[in-house]
Amino acid sequence: MVILQRKELTLAERLYLPEILRGLSITFRKFFKKAITRQYPEEPLPKDEVTRGQPRLVVKDDGHLACVSCGLCEAACPAYAITIDGHEVDRPIEREPERFEIDMLRCILCGFCEEACPKDAIFMSDELELADLTRAELVYGIDKLKRPRSALQKRIDYVYRINDRWRNSSSTP
Repeated sequence: MVILQRKELTLAERLYLPEILRGLSITFRKFFKKAITRQYPEEPLPKDEVTRGQPRLVVKDDGHLACVSCGLCEAACPAYAITIDGHEVDRPIEREPERFEIDMLRCILCGFCEEACPKDAIFMSDELELADLTRAELVYGIDKLKRPRSALQKRIDYVYRINDRWRNSSSTP
C-alpha cells in the first residue's frame, strides 16, 4: 500500500495570496491601458464580405427570385426561423416561394441557410442593425428580404471563393 505525502501549504498559499496578487496585477495593467470604444451610431461597425449580417434573398437580373422553394434552408435553420410555402409557376423554374418569412428575432445569423441553398438564392448581407417597434414587424416577408444580386455581390464572391475547393475539385485526388 502506497501512502501519499501531502505538501504542507504555507500561510500565503492557504490564503490564496499568489493567485489574488496575480489577478490584481492583470487588473492594474489593463486599468491603465487606453480604452477602445466605438461611438456606435456616429461611428458605424466595420463591414466587409466576411460580415454575416441578416439573410437576404437574391433577385436575378430578370426580376424574379432565384429561390425555387426547395425548403433546404428551412430544414437547415437551427433556430426554426425560416418558413417557406412554395407554389407552381409557368416559367421553366417550376416553383417559387409564395411565402418566404424569416423571423429575425429567432434568427441567430449562423449562415446555415446560405450553405444549404443549392440555387445560391439566399446570402448573408452586411446589414447588421435590427430594431423595430413591434415583434410582428421583425418577421420579414419576401418584400423585405429581396435584394438585387449586385447588392450582395461582395458576399457572393466571398462565398464562391471559400467554396472553390469543393466546387472545382475532382472526386479523386
